[in-house]
Parts: sequence; C-alpha cells; structure tokens
Amino acid sequence: MASQSLQNTTVLVTGAAGGLGKAIAAAYLDAGANVAICDIHEARLAETRAQFEGTGRFLALTTDITSEEAVDHLVAETVARFGRLDILVNNAGMMDGFDPVGDLSKANWDRVLGVNLTGSFLCMKAAVRAFQAQPPPTKTSSDNKFRGLVIQIGSNASTMGTQSGAAYTVSKHGVAALVKSTAGFYGDAGIYAVALMIGAMQTNIGEGLAVLGGFNQAAYARSSAATADGESVADTADVARYCVFLADARIAAGVNGSAITFNKNWPKQ
Repeated sequence: MASQSLQNTTVLVTGAAGGLGKAIAAAYLDAGANVAICDIHEARLAETRAQFEGTGRFLALTTDITSEEAVDHLVAETVARFGRLDILVNNAGMMDGFDPVGDLSKANWDRVLGVNLTGSFLCMKAAVRAFQAQPPPTKTSSDNKFRGLVIQIGSNASTMGTQSGAAYTVSKHGVAALVKSTAGFYGDAGIYAVALMIGAMQTNIGEGLAVLGGFNQAAYARSSAATADGESVADTADVARYCVFLADARIAAGVNGSAITFNKNWPKQ
C-alpha cells in the first residue's frame, strides 16, 4: 500500500513523460502527493497520462519550458487543479553533442542553454511566485515557515570539465548558481532550493541529440564520461526516492542552498 505521508502536497515535475522525470513523478504519487508533470513530447505524455491519471491526483500538460507564457500557464493550471504548489522538481533538460568550445556552434549553444538554463530559470521563477502567493501548507510540521521547495536536477558536469561538451557543462554550472541565489534570497521566507548533482545515469536525456546535428565521437572518447561502467551508473528510482526524502520540510530547510552529490562516487575520488 502506498504511503500517504505527502497527502495534500502538490509536486510539479518538468520533463517527466519518461526517464528520470517519470520515475520521480511515480515516486511522489506512491507517497500520496498530487503530481503535475509537463513534457514537450505529446505522444509520450499521452502514454504517461493514461498510466497515472487513474490515481485522481495526476495532471499532465504539454509545455515548452523555454516559453515564459507556457510555463506560467503550466503553474497556473497546476494550482487551479490542486489548490496550491509545494514542490517543483526542475528535471527537464537536454544533453549536448560533447562539442568543446572550438567546435560548438552558437545555434547548439543557444538550444542547450535555452532548455537547461533558461527553462530552469523560468520554471523556478513561476514556482517561487506561486509559493509567495499562497499560505503555508495546512499540516502539522515543526517547520511552520515552509512555503515551498525547488529541487534542481544538476550534474557532475557542472564542476568537471570533461563529462560533457561546453554547452551542457555551462548550463549545469548555471543552474547550480541559480539554486544558490534562490536559496539565499528566499530561505528566510521558507522557500528553499537544493540541487542534486547526478553522475552517470541511464535516462532519455540524450534524445535531443538529433536536433544538434550529431555527436562528437572524438571529444567523447577523451572525456571522463567514456569511463563510466555499470557499477558507476545511478538508478533513477534511487534518485526519485531521494527527491521524496527532500519533501520533508525540516530536511528541506536543513539542506537549503546545498549541491548534494548523487553519483555513486564516480569518477572515484
């Protein structure tokens, strides 16, 4: 039987029609939360909607997170359906083609940063505004100040120069800084932000490579990413469990502003 520990809590997970995002959405549903997801892939979103809508606690919307209007609509629809928003999981993202700066086109730089960095910013902005506009959750908690939480899916690549190409590296460095800024400016108001710095993981994030026009095999071969093996790969279900753990208001307050490493010690320290 599913735990009801997060009953009356509303969670929004971006990029959640597959891969890690879908695993996170399922974990929150199992914990009793109301869950809204978005994705840009309509067919896959429809399949996920059919899988989860029977819970009565699920909403799935097609959303381009690089559009501020679309993101504002997503958050407004989530609040209209469930009455509030408590947690945003900024999961949506795309991989780059492993191009170092000398090989990277501006078009691909713009694409990757548009989704990973600008998209994360727009979702975080809309969520923070929703948190500010609503009263604290009506549930017993020793942290009566809690107003909302942003969990940002980050990456080892943000601090290691050869785990991806230049665009992805910069985008993940940027979202880590976005978490720090948000935590610093809003923590006193009970709005918390934390990043999960994920290592190697089997997800669908590489699906966007086709729009980038290829994959830089030579650069990849020189990267630390090429050394990952089965023992190094984090399980999406384990990351999802950790997201549920962070939903505890006191835990969220305690880790506000943190960049939490979740990489199975890969590359080994």
